[in-house]
Parts: sequence; structure tokens; C-alpha cells
Amino acid sequence: MDHTDPQSLGRNEDDDAAFAEGAITIWSNLLTLIGAHLRETGMSREEVLEILAMLHDANEETIRSPRARATASRHLMAVYRVLEES
Repeated sequence: MDHTDPQSLGRNEDDDAAFAEGAITIWSNLLTLIGAHLRETGMSREEVLEILAMLHDANEETIRSPRARATASRHLMAVYRVLEES
């Protein structure tokens, strides 16, 4: 694959974005399961939600791609809502 070809670069970026979005989806599903387990084992809702807020802050500081950061934020907010209602 020629990395100097503009079309090739676009495909690489799209592939990278698709991979990141897939990883973020798996990550958020895992967080939902972990959060639900923590709630079932007696951790307070507030403590679990505080952990999610810390993860959001860490994501904001460490995820370089604005698109991946926004995707992670949306997924984390969905996990937050699910666990807030549990």
C-alpha cells in the first residue's frame, strides 16, 4: 500500500477511525458490565458514577483524536445513564 497516495491515506484514516470506534464500543460495554457488577455487590450508585466521571476526565486528557474523544464521551454518557437508573 502506497502511503503517499492521498486516497490511500484517507482509507488508513477511515480504517483507524473504525478500529477506534469499535474499541470504544467494546470498552463502553465492558464498563456497563463492570458498573452493574459493582452496583450488585454493594457499591453505591454515587461511587460508580464518580468513577465514570474520572474516566471521562482521563479520556479528555489522553485521547488525541477529537472524533474518538467525542465517541468515547457519548458512549460513556450512555453507560452513565444506564447505571444512574440502576
